[in-house]
Amino acid sequence: MTALPFRVESLHIYPLKSGAGLPVETARLEPEGLVGDRRMMVVDEEGNCITARKTSKLMQVRTHLDGDEVVLTAPGMPVLGFVRGSLRRTDTVTIWGDSVIVLDAGDAVSQWLQDFLGRPCRLVVKGGQTHRPLGLGGGGTVSFADTAPLLLTNAASLADMNRFLETEAEMQRFRPNLVVTGPDAYAEDGWASVRIGGIEFEVAGACDRCVMITLDPRTGEGRPDHEPLALLGKQRRGEDGKAYFGQFLIPRTMGRLTVGDPVEVLARKVPITILPDSAVPVTRLPSTAGATGTSNARGRERLLRCVAVIDETHDFRTFRFQLEPGEGIDYKPGQFITLLLDIDGQTVRRNYTISSSPSRPHHISVTVKRVEGGHISNWLHDTLKPGDTLRSLGPNGRFHLAAAGSAERLLLLSAGSGITPMMSMLRFIADANLPLDIHFHHSARNAEDVSFLHELALLRRQMGERLRLSWNLTGANAAEEMLASTRFGEDSRPNVLTGRLDEAVLRAACPDLADRLVFCCGPDGFRSKARQIYEVWQPTPKHPFLEETFGPDRSAAPEAEIGTYKVSFLKSGKSVEGEGAVTVLELARKAGVELPADCEAGICGTCRCKVVSGEWRIAPNAADPERAALSDEEKQSGYILACSTNPVGAVELEI
Repeated sequence: MTALPFRVESLHIYPLKSGAGLPVETARLEPEGLVGDRRMMVVDEEGNCITARKTSKLMQVRTHLDGDEVVLTAPGMPVLGFVRGSLRRTDTVTIWGDSVIVLDAGDAVSQWLQDFLGRPCRLVVKGGQTHRPLGLGGGGTVSFADTAPLLLTNAASLADMNRFLETEAEMQRFRPNLVVTGPDAYAEDGWASVRIGGIEFEVAGACDRCVMITLDPRTGEGRPDHEPLALLGKQRRGEDGKAYFGQFLIPRTMGRLTVGDPVEVLARKVPITILPDSAVPVTRLPSTAGATGTSNARGRERLLRCVAVIDETHDFRTFRFQLEPGEGIDYKPGQFITLLLDIDGQTVRRNYTISSSPSRPHHISVTVKRVEGGHISNWLHDTLKPGDTLRSLGPNGRFHLAAAGSAERLLLLSAGSGITPMMSMLRFIADANLPLDIHFHHSARNAEDVSFLHELALLRRQMGERLRLSWNLTGANAAEEMLASTRFGEDSRPNVLTGRLDEAVLRAACPDLADRLVFCCGPDGFRSKARQIYEVWQPTPKHPFLEETFGPDRSAAPEAEIGTYKVSFLKSGKSVEGEGAVTVLELARKAGVELPADCEAGICGTCRCKVVSGEWRIAPNAADPERAALSDEEKQSGYILACSTNPVGAVELEI
């Protein structure tokens, strides 16, 4: 028994399976879990359980309990209530292979859910005849929860995991019933039994995680980077290939739990074996004065209002935006946002690097170059004006200042529009007074193409010897014209060179290139040449060469359309055909082919199966595109992960 001051930090119930959670200060405990927890679920026309794995809007459904009355709310929907005690109709439904007798909530509730979710469904409620045996630990019963009556997580484990995430994950993604504070990170892996507030629990095993934790618990929208599941696949992968976080609890005595209750470890066990991890902690940039309401929700749409348009050069224009009151964007210098532009009746998506700095939180800017034939850049230059609004997503991107890690000497190397992430980084470095030695070098054609020159001169005066500036210009007499027009003092004149970027130019501009970590952004040819020079100078580099593709009207390139497919399941003697991007797992279920699955995001490997012939593609939902769950031998033999693989054309599977 331990005397360490472990405590319950928070308690949560989820009245509707996959629905929004409710924090509570106290809750009574039954054999099946906390009173009110997962006592309702949504089923399809065949009576099969529907979860947010496939119907993520369920996470927006809030369930309010007022005695025997249940009140449902959801965005854009009228408030609807019903009384559980008045339900009489029973039905038999299926949840993860278990058949249970339930109460039906009625046609009005069914219609309300169908209107919101956009699919046929019904709401069912646990009743007096509902019994679902627990197949875990020492046995018992469970309600509509996936595996066990309760889930426990540790605040220190989340804090440790977030050290490796560029955008931290919130605890709500893991949908715990109890969050404890006090134990070291992942100490809970070795608990066999605990006493919480006088109630004894069997710790029945670690919780293997699925695609659900990639969904925003407020909106149901998935994180584009598939985190934190992708990280857990590297850092918390068990010998069975599954990714683990949290512990299942089975109550062995009854009572009431309250926030602040002490947690005592009664017995310990050998924890599950976690494979060696390959994750690397991220570098945290220092915080600066931030806007209130700042949010990390990268997948959520935000409305941007244009407040200024600034001409940087004759064809380079900055668009400055403000967000709605109470809104903010938490981004790293160098990241991009996605603008959703309504042009000619269609929504067009374009990614633009944020040129402003997060240290100046009251606005956010993108700087766009007008390009001949550039439909979107020309539309922005010709159309967008102060007062206009547009929608955005993000931020996103791994090309940012924190990627420099512990490096203290940086080269910011850019050409064309590639200057925009460099300005965001440089502004942040100056505002936060970071102890970094920076060399800024930009490649342009003529003096009139050189942007941000006045600001760079001011930054040079502010940072002194910590900032060196250089350019190479390809136009005739361009270097002389630029020097004649600059506002640099005699003691801080920049190094302006003539000619295209090559080894001689870069050596003259930045002689200590080999000692610097390089951020490089610009057209393909420019980046390729810069990388080639760097590799010649540094065959075994001390630091990585970090680069970002950047060009006019850079867009999130969509995958080529898959077209039609025909998938044959050879052993089962079944086939299914159709059109578009559909996973093999979805098609197996549609054809009635039994194929076990768990995480549904390409992490655990449960759904592995063999392709006999045909082509396939890694699906967008794959949290691990490298498919670490499969051995090299399995990959060479044609094995795929059905949950995260799209068939292309005619495909034959062994199953």
